[in-house]
Amino acid sequence: MTSTSTSPGRLIAIDGVSGPALQAAAREWRMGGHRVASISTWDASGIFGDLGDRDEEGAPSARVLLLLYATDLAFRLRWDIRPALAEGRAVIAAPYVDTAIAFGRAAGLRASWLTHLFGFAPAAAESCRIQPPAHAAGHVGFVEFGCDRVAYGRAGLDRQRLLERATAFLKKRHDAHRRAR
Repeated sequence: MTSTSTSPGRLIAIDGVSGPALQAAAREWRMGGHRVASISTWDASGIFGDLGDRDEEGAPSARVLLLLYATDLAFRLRWDIRPALAEGRAVIAAPYVDTAIAFGRAAGLRASWLTHLFGFAPAAAESCRIQPPAHAAGHVGFVEFGCDRVAYGRAGLDRQRLLERATAFLKKRHDAHRRAR
């Protein structure tokens, strides 16, 4: 991860499929001398913690998980991200929108539906994509959570294939963002 200095009031998005890698990158960014107010992480609202473990019959669809992620992101924006930005401070969102969109695309959802779903989220001033380490332990991220709980049957995907597809979609989105600059 390359870092550049941040200016006040900046939203920095760190996206990827590995929760431990995202957390480590956010901490590294913050400790790297940047003036960062806070790190906003997924499940700030506790929605996902309340889901608990479900069997295959009770597993939510990818669409349901993404609707919950959008709800959680709206919570994070209202109570964490926008107040820090309004105070002129920088805030890291780890993960942010691209992680959720990559998960949705990997699960077979239409790009247009995902773009519309996350249309409320402000664009990040700066973003980076984190490659997952070979064996990451620790905090489970949104994609890992989704891959462990979503019903695979209809999409014909197993956990590993879903993670690989999400990683590929995230790389594609990140590359497109870089070309657009």
